[in-house]
Amino acid sequence: MTAHLRATATATTALLLASTLTGCATKDEGCGPAPSSRYDAADFLGDWSGEGAITLKDQGGKLGRTFMVHDWPKDTTTIPSSDARPSSGFIGNGGWTVSPDRTTLTLTFDRLDAALERSIIHTLQVGEEKNQPVLYARVGDPKTCHVFALKREGD
Repeated sequence: MTAHLRATATATTALLLASTLTGCATKDEGCGPAPSSRYDAADFLGDWSGEGAITLKDQGGKLGRTFMVHDWPKDTTTIPSSDARPSSGFIGNGGWTVSPDRTTLTLTFDRLDAALERSIIHTLQVGEEKNQPVLYARVGDPKTCHVFALKREGD
């Protein structure tokens, strides 16, 4: 019985180590910043950049929360590393909302054609690194654990 438990523990440790080295310990765990729900809409206002850029504003009144993106990836299935990416992404605008549980930020773009509607990032997860909010989405092949991440400028 003890030998069986030892073999099981060894196999489990090897599997955990192998999956950690490939980028993700499980499907959702370990791939990207730590999830967070402690930020509200006011915490997201301002300029964010990374593999793209977004400005989030709250205009108040009828305009409400608006955004402008530039260098936004047009096709999330083939995002190269940020070093290799030319600055020729999509430029667009629209409105944004934060989910009631404060774990996602949803972008509603104005005037998108059908191809862009299907291929661009609309939903960003809310995460945290070094006590600062991070907006991110897992993109491309899940096996590679590529994370499209944006950090607020100045943080």
